[in-house]
Amino acid sequence: EFDNMNWQFTPYAALMLLTLRAQHGFENPDFEHPGFGNVTSLLLTQPVAPKKDEVLKQLVVKLHEQGFDEKAFLA
Repeated sequence: EFDNMNWQFTPYAALMLLTLRAQHGFENPDFEHPGFGNVTSLLLTQPVAPKKDEVLKQLVVKLHEQGFDEKAFLA
């Protein structure tokens, strides 16, 4: 699947697929991209801690003030 010409021009899609494979315990092949080189080496080796986004936090507060309930929405 990595030798398909479609993958040669979509490094983000390949990175996403490689990340998902790694998260599920699969080994990843060395995937070469003509512009980015070895895409597999671009994968982060350690998880990235989430950061608080103050703008998003303010937006959620406003949404709650307007009656939005994400728990009911996602149920």
